[in-house]
Amino acid sequence: MTEWAAGIANDSWTWRGSFWTLGGQRVPVLRSTPLEDTGWVWEVYCGPNAGVRYLGYQQLPRRPSPCSLNTPAASCLPGFSPASFRAAVEGKVPVEQIVATPPGNGLVGVPVNLVISPSPVTERAVIDATVPDLGDGDRGEAIHVKWIVQAVPQGVVWTHPDGTTSSLGSWIPQVEEPQGYLVATVIYSVRAFGFWSNGVDVYQLTPEAVGTIRVTARIRYGIQQVQSNLG
Repeated sequence: MTEWAAGIANDSWTWRGSFWTLGGQRVPVLRSTPLEDTGWVWEVYCGPNAGVRYLGYQQLPRRPSPCSLNTPAASCLPGFSPASFRAAVEGKVPVEQIVATPPGNGLVGVPVNLVISPSPVTERAVIDATVPDLGDGDRGEAIHVKWIVQAVPQGVVWTHPDGTTSSLGSWIPQVEEPQGYLVATVIYSVRAFGFWSNGVDVYQLTPEAVGTIRVTARIRYGIQQVQSNLG
């Protein structure tokens, strides 16, 4: 049987003549590198004299991958989790507040300027995952995968007290609305960018859409008619 040696990050590692002893046998100290598996070849025998005899060592090229070799590249998404990714980056997105000018109440026919604070910017979350090495079919080996999840603001949708909507930060009220609300909805598009390494090189996974995040803010905002009793 072959017992594969533990891995080492140094791809240029070579055996330097060190030994250890097993039942009086001198056995070389071996390491598997990111691109080559190295292991001891043993003969195991049973009976009254059961034991293990060292026969030599074996080396095979490695093909590390977080996905099996028959998985299309576009479908290779190790550790990908839309719900947890979205939750992680949602924790980075700030709570918004609306600033309206004039504040508190507006007037029919008078422009209202609208901004949200803070101004939306791209937010990121980093997700680390450890997955089995399926390229060699050796589930005893693991590969480190890193996902960078980005929430990119796509714009703001404003809902005015009269029910109209706009993507603009200005609005001219046309009717009186004593008990209305101003509502701002910030929409973020969320995508994940994955990377993995075999210990020597870094490879990019296919970017994947995660979904959207909506952040809503609202304030009470009434509209008055200046000359409502004339005529």
